[in-house]
Amino acid sequence: MREINFASIEGNNIFSFIMRIEKMTYSPDELFASLSNAKEYTFTSPLLPGEYFCTEPDTPLPPFSAPIIDDESGICLGYARKHGGGLYDIFDAEGKLVTYHELPLESPLVDPIDILFLGALLYKGVRLGFHTFEALTERRIAVKFSSIFTEQIIGMLRGRLKVGLSAKMLKFTPTPARHMSEAGSYVPVYILEKAIRYGKRLPDIKGNSGRILKRYEIKIRRSRYNDTAKIFENKDYTLEVIVDERTWTITHFAYKS
Repeated sequence: MREINFASIEGNNIFSFIMRIEKMTYSPDELFASLSNAKEYTFTSPLLPGEYFCTEPDTPLPPFSAPIIDDESGICLGYARKHGGGLYDIFDAEGKLVTYHELPLESPLVDPIDILFLGALLYKGVRLGFHTFEALTERRIAVKFSSIFTEQIIGMLRGRLKVGLSAKMLKFTPTPARHMSEAGSYVPVYILEKAIRYGKRLPDIKGNSGRILKRYEIKIRRSRYNDTAKIFENKDYTLEVIVDERTWTITHFAYKS
């Protein structure tokens, strides 16, 4: 798997990557044998605040659309954009306009019009024992939003993420489960599942017993907020996922540039 250390290039607005590439080899026998140890897991993102994954929206977003980031899973749930008169457009992860919402501030530190320029809405989940929103602004000031926004918008955006995906919970064999705790290897479960449902089909892996593991790939993007440049820096990858669809079990995943 890839271990990635993000660092800014001085005077530049792109990623500098220091990578250690491990030998990513596996045999069909190893993958099939690992299925006997598969189980369901609940993962929490090991990414830093302001880092997240997404897939390219089907519908192009308007300028100055800010990502709504779920800190628990490291996924972009959707986007928000200043609409005028204190009102914001809310888009889902596919770029579709789903609602309008006024975001009432609980702190007067920042004028609402400043919030979504070059910044993001960061949803802070149970990792800290409570639920709040913070805004990553041009001046890096944290601003809390009302719980009404949390309940209404986050619930709706999370629901839209699952449209077309399975209600069953994915299982993982031990090796990919271990990688889900590593910041340089982690991929949100939603994106892994989306790769299986909508990704490009690759040649199957066939076992001696006639059992088949299916392979898929999908384009993904990893982003992080650069405190110095005050922008989000993006890096595109191709994600490969190997899955036993009979038991809905992931036996391997990896992404590469």
